[in-house]
Amino acid sequence: MTTLFSWTGIDTHGPASIYIASDSRISWGKNVTWDVGRKLFASRNFPEVFGYCGSVSFPIQILGQLIEHIDDGLLLCESDSIEIKIEKTRCEIERNLSLMPKAHRGTCQILYATRLGNRMRSSFHAARIEVTPDRVTADKIELPERSGLIASAGSGKTSLNTWYEQWVGNPSQDPHQSGRTSRNVFSAFCDSLESKQDPYSGGAPQLVGIYREGPAKNFGIIHRGHRYLNGIEVVASKVLNSIEWRNELFERCCGESMGILKKLNVSQS
Repeated sequence: MTTLFSWTGIDTHGPASIYIASDSRISWGKNVTWDVGRKLFASRNFPEVFGYCGSVSFPIQILGQLIEHIDDGLLLCESDSIEIKIEKTRCEIERNLSLMPKAHRGTCQILYATRLGNRMRSSFHAARIEVTPDRVTADKIELPERSGLIASAGSGKTSLNTWYEQWVGNPSQDPHQSGRTSRNVFSAFCDSLESKQDPYSGGAPQLVGIYREGPAKNFGIIHRGHRYLNGIEVVASKVLNSIEWRNELFERCCGESMGILKKLNVSQS
């Protein structure tokens, strides 16, 4: 399985971002693992991101193909409502699942996040898509009014939620606490991975997200002193800062030095 989750960032002006993150481990039982498996997908041209957990063979293929269709403008339209976007995506996944031999379909869960509009007129949305050998269902996820976790799934869900509570506290005991930030959600996840409480979650964190403006982002991650993108180590490049980098504390970093950047745009936190 894996650890898969999504959260939203909210600033003084309202919702400012939405993210999906996961680990990089693919497992064949507890003792046979591969820690460079891709689990997240982000459109290069539009505000659309996906992540999966569960059976690997179907979602890793279909989500890569869906992103290509989205980037080429063949699946979604800017005028689509969130309900239409979710249903188009669900139908496309179900149509292609029906073409796969039933004995090999497996079960998986897909998280989908998107944005409608731009800048201060933007709104963020998320959905949970359940895939079984027989059908595909999709449900819209209601976003919270404050920054925080909106969905979690996979074998690492329990460990993630435990560490998340440690980072943010108990809101029922302190309703005014301010610990629900993107930094705390992502840091809780990194602590969960380091704890190794879930043997099916491991490798470097993966992260995709959407801001108020522009297409989705595929983030590089500084993990244990190394650079990773989509779970694979980035060993050398002349254009390291062509993408945005984050460390385990969700701080923006320089891709070359791996040091923390001095200024952070709060609205994108």
